[in-house]
Amino acid sequence: MINGDALVSINQAVCYELQAITKKYGVHYASPHEGYAVLKEEVEEAEECIQLLNDKLSAIWQNVKMNWNDSTVIYQASQAAIALAEEAVQCAAVCERYIATVDDMLGKK
Repeated sequence: MINGDALVSINQAVCYELQAITKKYGVHYASPHEGYAVLKEEVEEAEECIQLLNDKLSAIWQNVKMNWNDSTVIYQASQAAIALAEEAVQCAAVCERYIATVDDMLGKK
């Protein structure tokens, strides 16, 4: 489980991202179809980051098996993990905007 302070920071990042999205594109999606499409795109980008992270993990394991100590690939794995976190924040912000769209359609506030 992540540290509580870090979790607060993640939630703040989601709020900041949501603010940026709504400022640029508006509060709601044009339709649930658009909301789904945007969310799918963000999830696919997160999956690309996961694949990169897995590739770096495999490279790290190869280095371990060869007794080769090099932090370069570990740093690259760290950067892939950060990119994944960025995509996860975007996914959460898109979900929040999607919720606002659906709730508005249903007359919820």
